[in-house]
Amino acid sequence: MENMHVVNQTKKKIWFFSFLALIAYLLINTGIVSDDFTYTVVLKNKSFIKMLLFEVKCFTTPFENFTHFIWYPLFRLDNFIVAEILKIFYIALSFYFVTKFFSLYLNQINAYIASFLFLFFPSHDSTTYWFLGQYLTLSMAFYLYAYYLAYRNRFWGALLMALAASFVSYGSPVIALSLFLVFLLDKKLKKGLVLLIPNVIYSVYYVFLTQVLKTGTNRIPLEINIPVIARQFILQIVTFTDSMIGPSMWLKIYYSFSQLTITSLIIGVLLVVVFYKTYEKRTEKYNRNLVLGLTALTGLSFAMFAVTGFYPQLAFNLGNRVTIFGSLLLTYLIVLMPLSRKWKTALFALIIFSILGISDHWKEWNTEQQRVIETIKNNQSLKNYKDKRIVYVAGNQYSKYGPISHIEFFSENMAVDPLLNFLTENSVKTAEPINKRHKYEDGYLVDTKYKWKKKVDRYIVVYDSDNNTLFRVAAGEINKFIDSLPAEKRHWVQIIKNDRVRGLILKLMPRLEYAL
Repeated sequence: MENMHVVNQTKKKIWFFSFLALIAYLLINTGIVSDDFTYTVVLKNKSFIKMLLFEVKCFTTPFENFTHFIWYPLFRLDNFIVAEILKIFYIALSFYFVTKFFSLYLNQINAYIASFLFLFFPSHDSTTYWFLGQYLTLSMAFYLYAYYLAYRNRFWGALLMALAASFVSYGSPVIALSLFLVFLLDKKLKKGLVLLIPNVIYSVYYVFLTQVLKTGTNRIPLEINIPVIARQFILQIVTFTDSMIGPSMWLKIYYSFSQLTITSLIIGVLLVVVFYKTYEKRTEKYNRNLVLGLTALTGLSFAMFAVTGFYPQLAFNLGNRVTIFGSLLLTYLIVLMPLSRKWKTALFALIIFSILGISDHWKEWNTEQQRVIETIKNNQSLKNYKDKRIVYVAGNQYSKYGPISHIEFFSENMAVDPLLNFLTENSVKTAEPINKRHKYEDGYLVDTKYKWKKKVDRYIVVYDSDNNTLFRVAAGEINKFIDSLPAEKRHWVQIIKNDRVRGLILKLMPRLEYAL
């Protein structure tokens, strides 16, 4: 009996450290993206004291200053080792916290698997590989660990973790409410309140900051339009189904296999073999109250995004971070599916190879971004640029994930402007992206997504980052030039070009017209 206990403990340790090693492998060499570039450049050489005193005005999520912003001055564009150490640390820490939560409802090995699958679920790779995007992962992990501590009657620790979880993300209220519901269904009101009260404090703080002081990031609409919110709630359900079990998810999985390197293939095979050899079919039943709580988390996240009107549920692009809320329920359901060893192994293999392929995609895109950055740095035409006009940057808008445009690079101003300014040593004063969402009309270049327009005087200056060339485009030729740019397909709906589907989407969320 004692020998059996030793064997089981050894097996658990092997699984735990194997997952930690896998986390490190998946995250190393994945670099930085999007806003990370902005803060790396803008905060370069800022003192640690200034960073502690909120150099970045993240007042609506103040704890994020300490988890993320204070570290950007240590990042370098030619070496992301600090960023990657932090990314590995945060995901490893989250793995530990989420495992503790699942261990309350699953055997230890299943808790490891559930935690890992939740963190790396294919639908929301932005919350894993994008450094700034990890704030949502931390908010979820902190709250789940707070639940674990409260469950174990460690109330002060639970209170502190709930406070950290609340103040690191303005999406935290839906997590707090859902976990409070689980405790309420278990008739453990006191434990539930330990989780809920810190978020009530945060919610009051958030409303006071955004509505009274008129500062910070405001996600509360000026007026509540019930029909609009209802339409957007329906869109949340439809897009969630698509991104988690529908065409988007299957495309994500299918094209992830084409990204796999030989090393990842070998690691994947080894993991599948270990899973098959060590898998033990145990009778573990779904916990009804937990299922209801996680279902509430999914539904409340739909309501939150329906009210703000900003984010549909997508499997592609950095906006896919919103699917993390529903992934917790799906992961729990998958792990406890009553399947034979053969089918459970097949399902594990499908997901693990997809995860490895997605990691390889991020690594390859990081390499490409580094090549482009080096090319810009050595472009003499940009270094010698004296014109005060905006430089419009074409090419390298997104990584290509099969036919889908996935990880953004030069598609948004947050990376284009600071990077061009920094890499050209301030020769380029202002830079903007240019792509299919732009059009020239009545003397202005119009961005149909953000609804801004810039006056054009005779011509615009364009930097083609694909061909490393700087040139002028006459005003009368701008639309022709834009037509020549590649179309960015950010969803499979754009590939099939079905007018009925397009019309339905625009009816539910008109602001997506620029993309369809």
